[in-house]
Amino acid sequence: MGKKQTTRQAESTPELTSGQVIARVVGPRGKNMHEVQYADGQTTLAVLPPRFRNLIWVKRGHYVVLDPKATSSDKMGGEIVHVLFPEHVKDLRAQGKWPEEFNANANANPTPSSRSNDINSDSEENSDDDLFVNNNRPVMEETDSDSDDDDSEESDDNQKETQA
Repeated sequence: MGKKQTTRQAESTPELTSGQVIARVVGPRGKNMHEVQYADGQTTLAVLPPRFRNLIWVKRGHYVVLDPKATSSDKMGGEIVHVLFPEHVKDLRAQGKWPEEFNANANANPTPSSRSNDINSDSEENSDDDLFVNNNRPVMEETDSDSDDDDSEESDDNQKETQA
């Protein structure tokens, strides 16, 4: 399957077949493997197939559709069949196919996109403390002594011009 077909398939709402389950990504483990958590709380490894690599990025907190029967290894819990975007989650909730356990955990562990919406909605608490601070750059702050030095240099230049 080509890149365009895979992109179209990824953007469409998935149809869950028998044996496929929805899981939340706990974190990447390297070599296109991700640790996922089922609705019952069990965690296992899932592999991202080559058709999704360098096309769809799976991050911590995203939801995926797994096919547990696609892998033959004991360590592997399944293969990622579909990566769920927020629109897919809404559609699955409307269809009644979304696990209730993830609804209960959604408030405790919000996804990165919902956290950004919460931050933007709280306009009363916006402050510079929430902004990212780059510790790799030195902080250059202007102080009153720096501005006094600049003023005294300007006045010295003005005095020299009037004397000449």
